[in-house]
Amino acid sequence: MNNLSLKGSILVILAGVLWGTTGTSQGLAPVGVSSSVIGSMRLIIAGVFFSILLFLRKDYPKVNLSKWDLVILLVGTLSVVFYQLSFFYGVRISGVAVGTVIGIGSSPLWGGLLGYLFLGEKPAKVWYLSTSLAILGLIFLSFIDISSFQINFTGGFLMLIAGFTYAVYSLCAKKLMKKFHANFVMAVYFMVGGILMIPILFMNDMSWLFSLRGSILMIHLGIFATFLAYILFSRGLMLVPVSKATTLSLSEPLTASILGITVLGERVTMMNMIGIFLIFTSLLLLSRKS
Repeated sequence: MNNLSLKGSILVILAGVLWGTTGTSQGLAPVGVSSSVIGSMRLIIAGVFFSILLFLRKDYPKVNLSKWDLVILLVGTLSVVFYQLSFFYGVRISGVAVGTVIGIGSSPLWGGLLGYLFLGEKPAKVWYLSTSLAILGLIFLSFIDISSFQINFTGGFLMLIAGFTYAVYSLCAKKLMKKFHANFVMAVYFMVGGILMIPILFMNDMSWLFSLRGSILMIHLGIFATFLAYILFSRGLMLVPVSKATTLSLSEPLTASILGITVLGERVTMMNMIGIFLIFTSLLLLSRKS
């Protein structure tokens, strides 16, 4: 592994760490706040900041956008929106444990398949071992009782859609960033995605946003857990294959679990500890320097 690949791996892992603070932040949110509203506000705030960054740095396209570029931008943007919606409603129907395993666990598999089919990125041998360990760790981390394991078809399908759309917008971003600046791609993703999510805001109570806790929550989620996280992710994605990036981003549930235990006081079991160990081992294997 060269230094650029190692740098890309570290950037993606750090992005996952920031994403992993989302669950803990929502756990400290005002009572009754809808996750769909939080997801919409994240996109809008990140879109505004990416647009400001794009304007200040003048990272506009140096060449004209072709029809194909516009199609990829549209597909990537819609994938961001559908990821938010399918993940939120999928978890609500299937439950957090099962939903997390299906949604987040399937994303590396989708990433490996799509990266190979559309970008010709053949996963390295270590990716198969690392991804297997990570998915197994995710199962242990979610502590699913196999004897009572039941999948709601609709919920499971939505979580597969979530994993798929995560891989799709990563693939589209990777493709576009070969031609356009990452800030431009992310600005379009989140600004347009945020606009498409605005109707959700009008369907819910937004008074909590003007409270101190609500304001701090959205500043953190919008700026740090989304804007900054996607700056890191987009830079890392330019240096590593899509398959590798989607597996490395499993640092998200790893971080979420550790914060849940240390900050929210969630009960930890031996199964959880094994899951943390397996995912951590997976990340070390995949980001190791040869």
